[in-house]
Amino acid sequence: MPSKSSYLIRTYREVDAEAVSMLMRQLGYDVSRNEIPTRVSGIRKAGGEVFVAELCNGMVAGCVQALRDMRLASGELAELVSLVVDENSRKLGLGRLLINAVEKWSMEQGLGCLRIRSNNKRKEAIKFYVNSGFTLNKEQAILEKIFQLNRSKE
Repeated sequence: MPSKSSYLIRTYREVDAEAVSMLMRQLGYDVSRNEIPTRVSGIRKAGGEVFVAELCNGMVAGCVQALRDMRLASGELAELVSLVVDENSRKLGLGRLLINAVEKWSMEQGLGCLRIRSNNKRKEAIKFYVNSGFTLNKEQAILEKIFQLNRSKE
């Protein structure tokens, strides 16, 4: 695990947009650096937060989103979303530190449950989450329907 002086877990700042965009690509999502600040702003407006792991050299080597969710069936809970650590910085303990930041945030928000969804194809990620204290609760299919939105203002 990195020494305390070799990393900083902190909330996202706009200067992190390029690094977070690159991390999202490593996770398999093509999100441009220009979209990141708008998305983070929306996350925060919805009551969530984004945390980054910054190394002592100033490089952002990981990020995670904490979101607040309300479900009719299960009530209000926190969800950990889009956890990724740079492929060159894995196995240093940064993923666990980012999870710890979301756990702390969740408790500060008064949310007693933290949920993670992971694609069943990500076997190593699921193993990592179980080793981090999470319990596999259920498996499900995620289905989507994509809509073409007319965003032009006439």
